[in-house]
Amino acid sequence: MDEQTASGPICALPLPQQIADHLGHRIMHGELVPGSRLKEEEFAERYDVSRGPVREAFRILERRGFVEIVPRHGARVRVFDPADLAALFSIRAVLFGLAARQATERAEPGLVEALALRVARLRRSAEKMDISPREHAVIAGDNQHLIARYSANRPLLRMLEELTGRALWRMAWSDPPLDFTTRVRRQQSARFWRDLLKAIKAGDAGRAEGIARALLEASRDHMIAAMASHRVLSAAE
Repeated sequence: MDEQTASGPICALPLPQQIADHLGHRIMHGELVPGSRLKEEEFAERYDVSRGPVREAFRILERRGFVEIVPRHGARVRVFDPADLAALFSIRAVLFGLAARQATERAEPGLVEALALRVARLRRSAEKMDISPREHAVIAGDNQHLIARYSANRPLLRMLEELTGRALWRMAWSDPPLDFTTRVRRQQSARFWRDLLKAIKAGDAGRAEGIARALLEASRDHMIAAMASHRVLSAAE
């Protein structure tokens, strides 16, 4: 199998996961368009494998949200639905709020210092606009993961990681970007993170939970508004 991923050759992972990772990359970059059918025999030939690993790869992609498997019709690339993105962010907001509460209650050494460095980078992004929208989002995502780790709630961490890995979350940062495109929006983001850091540092678990939820709800609202704007522009072209 000689296909290449974005980061180089497919490496020594289980064969279905290798195929799923590569097909997921192609979907995210628009090479396989929403609604297009995925034929087992076609990809089995392309990857020089039997149909079994391809079938399992489709199941992996279905769990990740990239693909839907329709009885008697096979697999197809999932059509992107703004309502799904909104629901995804709403669920994640609740979970992240819980993670922030529990991390604050545990008050483990190291969280405040590590988070402060990342928050400072977001504030600089808002001031100087020196990084891309995606880079701003990646730092914010790293902050969320950091707080979830310090919550020491492993099931919660797994759920947040699974949601982050879903196709809709990743596709939200494809071109054109849907958030953090303006100074005003980055300033709002930086304020949320500054306030969350203060709440964690003060040991105010309730306030930390509320800010964490509001932070992700703001991202949800901005993305949905941006998607609606892009649809209007596309229709006018």
